[in-house]
Amino acid sequence: MIIAAAPWCGQPQATAQARPGNDTGERSPGESDRGPVREDIVLRESIDVRLISLDAVVTDSSDRPVTGLTREDFQLKVEGEPVEILSVAAGEDLRTTVSGRLTILLFIDERHLQRKHRDAVLAEIGAALDAEIEANPTWVAAAAFGDRLEPLLSPTRDREAVRRTIEAAMDRDIPLTTLRSQQRSASLAMRETLRLMAAKGSRYRLGEASLASVESSLRSFGQALQQDTLQTVRAVRSLVEALAFVPGRKAILFVSDGLPRHPLDSAAKTMYDRLAGGSRQLDGDEMISARGSLDLNDRNHRPYGVDRADRMGVATNIVQVDDGGAFAFQTMAAELSCADEFDRLAALANTHRVTFYPLKPPVIDPAISELGESSKDRGSIVELSNVRSGLNSLAGLTGGLSFVSETGVAEFLQSTRTDISTYYSLSFTPPDSMGDTGIREITLRLRQRPLARSSSLRYRASYVPVTIQQNLASRAWGTLLFGWEENNHGMEVRVTRSAARGRPDQPGHTPLEVRASLPIGDLELAPTRAARTPVASGFFRVVVQVQRDDGSRMPPRHFDFELNVPVAELEQAAGQYIAVRSEVLLPPGAYRLAVGIWEENSGRSSFVVRELAVQPDPSVA
Repeated sequence: MIIAAAPWCGQPQATAQARPGNDTGERSPGESDRGPVREDIVLRESIDVRLISLDAVVTDSSDRPVTGLTREDFQLKVEGEPVEILSVAAGEDLRTTVSGRLTILLFIDERHLQRKHRDAVLAEIGAALDAEIEANPTWVAAAAFGDRLEPLLSPTRDREAVRRTIEAAMDRDIPLTTLRSQQRSASLAMRETLRLMAAKGSRYRLGEASLASVESSLRSFGQALQQDTLQTVRAVRSLVEALAFVPGRKAILFVSDGLPRHPLDSAAKTMYDRLAGGSRQLDGDEMISARGSLDLNDRNHRPYGVDRADRMGVATNIVQVDDGGAFAFQTMAAELSCADEFDRLAALANTHRVTFYPLKPPVIDPAISELGESSKDRGSIVELSNVRSGLNSLAGLTGGLSFVSETGVAEFLQSTRTDISTYYSLSFTPPDSMGDTGIREITLRLRQRPLARSSSLRYRASYVPVTIQQNLASRAWGTLLFGWEENNHGMEVRVTRSAARGRPDQPGHTPLEVRASLPIGDLELAPTRAARTPVASGFFRVVVQVQRDDGSRMPPRHFDFELNVPVAELEQAAGQYIAVRSEVLLPPGAYRLAVGIWEENSGRSSFVVRELAVQPDPSVA
């Protein structure tokens, strides 16, 4: 990568010094109101990674919001250490501000939906969103994930655009996967084998002989389900990162038939209950069974796993003999866990003020086999995975609500509308992360015992520390994904073929120069004194983010630069440009490129998108 800065035109009256990017997380100035909010533009919040906003919902025993609370009513801890709450504000008082603005994003998980179920629930969602926009200053966006993550609607308050988007979503095809057929085949085989093993004599021996084949089939399905689940979780993570460009609070209405935190968790429990839950002794053709007394509890509150505790709470690895292979199957199933990915997704969502409201559509056609195990299937095959667990955990860890019932979609949507409006926004400065980007656990309590006993408290239970560079990259990605540019600096971007040679380890790649120019007169430079000569200075961070034609993104490129202009020459320099450039190396193909810049003195940022078509390098044979 080339890092350079120079005047764009005219005589060089300004000097720019490029310096390596750093992750110190300097705090930007606070937000400032710049007049009334226009609905045809995006207003960004200041990029500030040092201040965390924690949204919490407090309800009484009748699920009615508890009002009038102050920061003295809450006690906050991060990683078990007390942290001072700087301010508490009621969400209803913030609805018309940039920091309190609400955006609802409808996310359609097409990989795990039946078309009839999807369309029925989308019709109800459309009516609820229309009523929400009409009644409140709420914005609505939409995205879908089938073969790839696709934005369907950028944040808007246009009710007609929302209606058209939902109607178009009902016409979209559902991607075909082999998971449903694998699930049904493995479930039927498992059910039949367990039925035989519960019988006597030769039938038991037949079931025992087929058990290895069944376990192999279950393993194959579990591995496929794990990869499919991780693919979906990563797509949602990409969407959450993109929402960093949207100010205020974000609520994702997650429509899906379900995602498992632990593929094969239900199958592992069934195997243990049926194979290792009692002692068995074969006497001729007679099978003698007795109820087992083994009571296993996972230390991580999972129904399976290697690290376990017995009834006395003593950690041990229990070796089971003559258990029919149940324990070995449980160990295999534990290795397929997706729980860590769900936890990281929830923590990142909390960082970007995103709350999940998952909605599993009611099963309107039980004849259809689905990963969610329809009501008909539950009576004829063995359930392999608790596909509601992933959705429930996303709601629980981000302070949202989940819907997995067979009726009452309209009531859930009304509860969601109420829930996302009646909350408290708590702000605090997190402890210094010392460069650690691991998950931070949050504990929030109500101080008053009578209030705590009679109230229910939901809040974001974790967050992930992010740097300013990471925040800039997320916003650049959001600009690319939703195509919503913002140019507060009058930035001009040009992409041209570079004169530099390509790298020998990447033949066929074309070096491109990305040059961004900024009018000095539009920058906010602060007077300082350097080398006994008064100068006006500014510090800037730049990110270059490239999106491939298949929708994926390349690693972002970051650099910083500092601009110093002698105060005596400031008026003359105002008519000139400062230029910065970076180099990217791309193979032939179509791309979209975003350049983002953040100005430290003002806290303003700009993001500009360019379309690229890279042709093969003629000099390469």
